[in-house]
Amino acid sequence: MARKAVLASVGRRKIEVTNLDKVLFPADGITKAALIAYYLRIAPSLLMHVRGRPLSLIRYPDGINREKWFQKNRPDFTPEWIETVEYEKVRYMVCEEDACLAWFANLASIEIHQMTVRRPELNRPDMIVFDLDPPEGAPFARVVETALILRERLGRLGYQPFAKSSGRKGIHVAVPLVVADDVETVFAAALEIAKAFVEKNPKLVTLQLKKEARAGKIFFDIYRNRRSQTVVAAYSVRASDRAPVSMPLPWEEIEVLDDPARWNIETAPERVASEGDAWAAFGAYAVRLHTVRAVSVAVSALGGAVDNGKLEVYAKKRKFDRTPEPAPVVPIVTRGDAFVVHRHHASHLHYDLRLEMEGVLKSWAVPRGLPPRPGIKRLAVETEDHPLSYLTFEGKIPAGEYGAGTMWVFAQGRHEITKKKKDGYYFRLHSEALTADYRVFQIKGKECLLERLDAPQNDWLANPPAPMLASLGDEPFNSVDHLFEVKWDGIRALIIVEDGRIMVRSRSGRDVTALFPELQSAADSLRATCGIFDTEIVCLDENGAPEFERVMRRIHQSGSASIERRSKKDPAVCYVFDCLYLDGRPIVQEPLTQRREWMEDVVRKGSVYRVSGAFEDGVALFEATAQHGLEGIIAKRRTSRYVPGQRSRDWLKIKVRQSEVCVIIGFTRGKGNRESTFGALHLGRFQKGLLRYMGKVGTGLDDVKLISLGEDLRRLKKVTRPFGKRVEDEAETTWVEPTLVCQVNYLEVTSAGTLRHPAFLKLRPDLSPADCDDDIREQQPARR
Repeated sequence: MARKAVLASVGRRKIEVTNLDKVLFPADGITKAALIAYYLRIAPSLLMHVRGRPLSLIRYPDGINREKWFQKNRPDFTPEWIETVEYEKVRYMVCEEDACLAWFANLASIEIHQMTVRRPELNRPDMIVFDLDPPEGAPFARVVETALILRERLGRLGYQPFAKSSGRKGIHVAVPLVVADDVETVFAAALEIAKAFVEKNPKLVTLQLKKEARAGKIFFDIYRNRRSQTVVAAYSVRASDRAPVSMPLPWEEIEVLDDPARWNIETAPERVASEGDAWAAFGAYAVRLHTVRAVSVAVSALGGAVDNGKLEVYAKKRKFDRTPEPAPVVPIVTRGDAFVVHRHHASHLHYDLRLEMEGVLKSWAVPRGLPPRPGIKRLAVETEDHPLSYLTFEGKIPAGEYGAGTMWVFAQGRHEITKKKKDGYYFRLHSEALTADYRVFQIKGKECLLERLDAPQNDWLANPPAPMLASLGDEPFNSVDHLFEVKWDGIRALIIVEDGRIMVRSRSGRDVTALFPELQSAADSLRATCGIFDTEIVCLDENGAPEFERVMRRIHQSGSASIERRSKKDPAVCYVFDCLYLDGRPIVQEPLTQRREWMEDVVRKGSVYRVSGAFEDGVALFEATAQHGLEGIIAKRRTSRYVPGQRSRDWLKIKVRQSEVCVIIGFTRGKGNRESTFGALHLGRFQKGLLRYMGKVGTGLDDVKLISLGEDLRRLKKVTRPFGKRVEDEAETTWVEPTLVCQVNYLEVTSAGTLRHPAFLKLRPDLSPADCDDDIREQQPARR
């Protein structure tokens, strides 16, 4: 076959790719091009797990049904920029960037296998892997059952187990370790666990290496933990039909998994994009081996002294009878690898990065927050060492004291120094909130630069998610578990801030930034270098109440002069009610109360941005909104997480009036004074993609609305009746494509599913037909 070569740019590299149309998975028609595309899509997550590890490749140059070979040694034709490491007399390749993955895939390296060690500690594993390998024909449910029993056993030993499908018929259960013990010690601990597990479950599992001796039991493979052994990497493709991948999953999904191949090169990237990497916080749960743990705890007891002067500057700058900060005399037990990032609202808002080293916290003040992606460098000014007790400090330092202002723990966990340089450090942070690689290096005196090295799988700022949606509630209520907010009658929008620039995106994802010039002053309005905020844009009348028609007029403008005139006539106000991302990390997993605390600190008083207030008395707030003619309230569970793009029962919208959004699917012929326009509108909603008839509405339409709507309707494409059952006035009806969305009031939903006594309120050009789905009470699913 002719060798068709193409020069491709991947990041800062140029690589030659060949025979892109070669089929590697004959049963599925999956080509080498598709394999390369997958590895580039999943690169940020995969690299987080394999970076720094010796790798082996399984190559299938002529497809998965032909000859293969196991590639350990670096090939002679390997580009110089692909790094290597020598281990046990073998020169292994190490993958540090996405171009490396593309180069591997171009060699038809379908499978990527990794060791359980990383450089520079190539003799000290950072995990134990248990491979549950079932016999041929065994039901997958038996593997799941075994994995769940193993999870419980490992938990009793003080480990935090993680699971992934092997990509074939098994499950890998892995536990993160502190890098401290050699390969032999780790394998001995794994063998001890395995023997005890087999003894407890002799009918399920075996340690027999020979297949014929396993007697139909699951092979409890611990031999992946021996020196020079490998295990298939997380997110690696497997050489099987459907191109499955070794997929990290949360335990609740492992429990119900019945077909590992459902996660493949098509579905896995979409899952990670929407749900994140289930193993992202793997390293945050690292512990010492249970066999050595009792004697391995390092104790830093900082007594009356200041540790040979390391904390002398810290102590001199503070008066501990006036500040709540910890004095450097409190003993604390640590493992030696902790970190904390503080958000510090002092005279100038900044972040403090603190890494535990040699019994103290090395500290840097980072004025603009953590860099969100590679290529962005942030100033980081080295400050005095802090005591280890500062790891958990939160509070308000009084005015007049050094560092006066409020301090929050922004992220907290453990760190690894991956490389020491003369002018700084390369390090990895592991935590539930943040797992990422950085380097900090000195440029002048105490001034340093902080840079992120790894690309996030989901770049929130570049690709903001869809907003979270509320479910429909019945009646107002009071609950200590909830906060209550006003439901503003405006345009739902995400405000994206990055380095002083603001982008405004509507709920449908439309960029409406240019339509709201008054919202562009980030420096005067928001204390954040980077952030994503969930908001409602409203225009207020003379009494301070939102007026939907005025904000809708803002949406319909075009041309800078027209936009400027309308912004002065109908000025907008932006009510901020949630925060999804802040200065270097997503915060959607934080509880609502924590997100609101940071959000309230971000929004400056007196600007066009306002914090949407939260109240504890839902009934009283509902009554107040009714008196002032507002739409209703939102009840939000205090502990709720933010689930982008999904509807949740953690948020309940309780309306003063029953209100619904519908698509206009047709109109009747007008009579009398409506002869020149139309009589009534036929309404519909979608249920699982199918149109459902909701009745018709003719009231609430004044002359202005009739004329304007009539012009809109005439422009629509005429269609046949879009559902099965005939309507009463079929002969007088013109059916149109369902593209216009309107909002109506109604008394109730009839048993036939139509709206009783509806009244037209307004067109909703800010919504699309897709928004008219699953929002009627009878249809309401409790989705998460």
